Amino acid sequence: MQLLHHLTSTAGLTGLAIVVYYLIAQRVRDYHRTRHIPGPFWAGWTDLWIIRAQLSGRMCFMLADVNEKYGPIAKIAPKWVVCGDGAELRRIWGVRSAWQRSPWYKGLRFDRNLDNAFSTLDDQVHETLRAKLMPGYGGKDVDDLHEQIDKQVAGLVTLLETKYLSTKTDFKPVDLARKVQYFTLDVISALAFGKELGYLAADKDLYDYIKTTESTLPIMLATALIPWLLDMIQSPKLKWLVPDVRNMAGIGSVLGVAHSAVAERFGAKAVVKQDMLGSFVAHGLTRQEAEAETVVQIIAGSDTSATAIRSTLLFIMTNPLVYRRLQAEIDEGIKEGRISSPITDAEARNLPYLQAVIREGLRLWPPATAVLPKISTKDQVVCGVHIPAGTHVAWAPFSFLRSKETFGPDADLFKPERWLDIDPAKYRAMDQTVMMEFASGSRWECLGKTVAQIELNKTYVELLRRFDFTLVDPTNPWKSYNAAVFIQSDMNVIVTRRET
Repeated sequence: MQLLHHLTSTAGLTGLAIVVYYLIAQRVRDYHRTRHIPGPFWAGWTDLWIIRAQLSGRMCFMLADVNEKYGPIAKIAPKWVVCGDGAELRRIWGVRSAWQRSPWYKGLRFDRNLDNAFSTLDDQVHETLRAKLMPGYGGKDVDDLHEQIDKQVAGLVTLLETKYLSTKTDFKPVDLARKVQYFTLDVISALAFGKELGYLAADKDLYDYIKTTESTLPIMLATALIPWLLDMIQSPKLKWLVPDVRNMAGIGSVLGVAHSAVAERFGAKAVVKQDMLGSFVAHGLTRQEAEAETVVQIIAGSDTSATAIRSTLLFIMTNPLVYRRLQAEIDEGIKEGRISSPITDAEARNLPYLQAVIREGLRLWPPATAVLPKISTKDQVVCGVHIPAGTHVAWAPFSFLRSKETFGPDADLFKPERWLDIDPAKYRAMDQTVMMEFASGSRWECLGKTVAQIELNKTYVELLRRFDFTLVDPTNPWKSYNAAVFIQSDMNVIVTRRET
């Protein structure tokens, strides 16, 4: 028995030693493959740097700092680099590029058994799926897309007017970050399946959805950086170990509403509506596919738009010259009959300063900041640096969107005037760079781009024509945490009715 025990212990230790040796050898190999690429020392040997960055709430800023210190290509993990050069990123993201989505995208599967348009890695599957989704997202098959957005903008205005309007004697601070998120959740749900979730009417975090997603997303995105852990979590054999997102408080409740809406569109007595979901079904999405896409719409479509609106409003409030000039353009447009009530998308596109403000807001505080890595099966050259096959190439939007070469020596300033009265070629170069926030010009262009632009075109005008906004504490304007999307709260402001 003692001999058997000894042999078993020896075999166990030998097996452990082999595993440790293999892991060390693998790390040494990975280090040598990318040793010519500069970056933080520990990023050459371990994934801990990138995981710590993801969990820090400052991921996007840390990536920009790495580019600032080490150059446009920098190592952030043994098999990861970050690119901060807009021109090179456009080439990598190009329609005919040899680059593909990396396994990181599988982390955005909200159903472990089914991919969505964002998580699928197969280019052919992705293109087929996009073809079915585009008519709905683009508004082609949605009869009242603009009217639905107008309705939700009016809901936001009504909420502020009825509950949070301050006067000289009545002080009613409001967390504008939360109200804006209620607004974007109602917009995307109304467009997605023909009925808003009701956040603005309830004026609260229904089902604790926001609370749950804010606590879940950072962990979810950190997990996506660890391929072996992601594969384990998504393995059918271990589904008993990992909670199903559909049964989670908050997210599960909202998904239940979405899935109920999807269920109505299938079967013998299927409901037919001219909304996005109706378009998806008409173009051949299965019930499972429709459920998966509806989940992505709600989670991805609300957070990024909310961030864009919040950050741009913050920049407006903290730049008095911008604030006055934008309101003056709005007032003049109303006086001259060029702005309806509510403003139309076409009218907003003809307001040059509004468009400059929108672009400058997206540029200075990009709402979509996930690493979005691409990978190639062959060795490549990026920014003149050899990139071995299988290396994840992430992007750093805060690097190239604040490029002094592209936007001028004052690129760190919020300055809408940089977009006005300039050479058309210069404008196109700047606009092309900013529109990378929507992956414009790539095979992965954001499906929600049209809706997001309409939201931005309407929201600022409808708010600023009626109200004045003042930060309660300009030295501490909000709480902002970066976890691929921005988690923002405590943007406390005073809302007063404008004296016209």
